Amino acid sequence: MSTPAAPVEGLRDRRRRETAVEICAAALDLFEEKGVTGTTVDEIAARAGVSPRTFFRLAGTKEDAVFVDDGRFADALAGVAEVGDDIAALLTALRQVFARELELLDADARARERFLRVRRLIAHEPALLGAAVRREVTSADRFVPEIADRIGLAELDVRAALGVAGLEMRTTLDEWARRYDAGETATLVALHREVQARLSRAVTSRA
Repeated sequence: MSTPAAPVEGLRDRRRRETAVEICAAALDLFEEKGVTGTTVDEIAARAGVSPRTFFRLAGTKEDAVFVDDGRFADALAGVAEVGDDIAALLTALRQVFARELELLDADARARERFLRVRRLIAHEPALLGAAVRREVTSADRFVPEIADRIGLAELDVRAALGVAGLEMRTTLDEWARRYDAGETATLVALHREVQARLSRAVTSRA
């Protein structure tokens, strides 16, 4: 089954996204300068050149302001094709969806830099870690019933597959940031494959 074509982005949607990216950039700058606790919504809005009302409409909270690019992975779940009543096939499909998004992220220098800065901040800012976990859980809750109904699997099977794929994604992004700080470079796609292989060995190894 072919993946549905992405809808064409309209002018209003494009401007909305551009503004969200500006808010994200302002939040990242301030968080790196002053920390999350020491930064206010008004400061982020002022640096982004938007009103507090626009900030709350597009970002919600100051912690959520830096996750403008996270939606690409959640939205990609809508592209998971029918795989039959096989949890292993679903996991393979999820891995393919996430790998495709990582490849697109690797090819987008600006988005890649934003993502890297966010992952590095998460390692030192508990408030951002909490926001990242909450957003991941919310995304799973949003898509689990729809995917389960579409492909004919129990919701628990879908949650389990998403849990594994999500762990691989988190580990990939965290290791990416760690290696960057250590002066090492790696493409997200290659690192994602490496993480999958290492986690697979860890699960199948005997004590």
